[in-house]
Amino acid sequence: MRKKIIYIFLTVSLLINVFFVFKLSFKEEPAKNTTKLFKMISDNQKQFIDSNIQEGNAILHFNGLKPQLEQEINNFDAQKNIGIFLQDSRTGAWLGINEREGFNPASLLKIPIMLAVLRQIDLNELSLNTILEITPDDLDKNSGELYKKGTGYKMSVWDFIEEMILASDNTAKEVLKRQLTDAELNSVFAHVGIPNPYAQTNDSLVTPRGYTRFFKSLYFSTYLSPELSDKALEITTDTKMENLLSAGIPYEVQIAHKYGERPDGLSDCGIVYHPKSTYFICIMTRDMEVPKAKELIANLSKIIYESISQK
Repeated sequence: MRKKIIYIFLTVSLLINVFFVFKLSFKEEPAKNTTKLFKMISDNQKQFIDSNIQEGNAILHFNGLKPQLEQEINNFDAQKNIGIFLQDSRTGAWLGINEREGFNPASLLKIPIMLAVLRQIDLNELSLNTILEITPDDLDKNSGELYKKGTGYKMSVWDFIEEMILASDNTAKEVLKRQLTDAELNSVFAHVGIPNPYAQTNDSLVTPRGYTRFFKSLYFSTYLSPELSDKALEITTDTKMENLLSAGIPYEVQIAHKYGERPDGLSDCGIVYHPKSTYFICIMTRDMEVPKAKELIANLSKIIYESISQK
């Protein structure tokens, strides 16, 4: 009887051990953290959209919007002096008015300089904390206040990038551009498929359609790492010129953008993080007084935002 009890005890113990081993072997893995790590870039990285893609419950066209924009442009008698390119980030649906016409980019070209410098950081050739010094050739008082610091003033790479983008500072641009070889700067333009306006052999003009590709490359992280793409876009959300594209968009909606200003016109291009669908937008003007250009760009931006909100 005693042997029988011991046998039963050993059998039960064995079955219990087998049960726990079996359970452990099939233990569910902890749920992976699916929280988006970045705020400004696409979840669907590496998709450099430049054509239509069909997708359900998304913007597949901008029917009815172009006549509204053309009417507003007519009101300002600016039919030949404005270029617009608009594209949905998810489907590639787009709309253009003079989108292949060349316009003077002015300070819009500070974005590719930022891209080229951040590419060096991705390649460990520089760091955000590398200290740079202003030289006499860097001083430029045409835009920004950094020139007042004078020759010998030192800041980090990231500080110079902030001055160049947030205040559109020309001295900061010259300091950063000096860190780049022609090949390194050319690589940015080659990546997005447009001629380098800095090259003497090329036209200095840029089209609204072509320029939008710089912001696409950041949004889809096709040129920089996701970390630096996100960081670059985030800095462009706080520029000092918020009375162009931003003026036509509700304050709570995020917009990453860069403006360019000349005495005869303005441009503003970037990404609007519309709650329904993020979109790329670029509006360029020429031969137009600055106050008139400001009002027109703000009005067009508002028309576009409200039209997308109603879809």
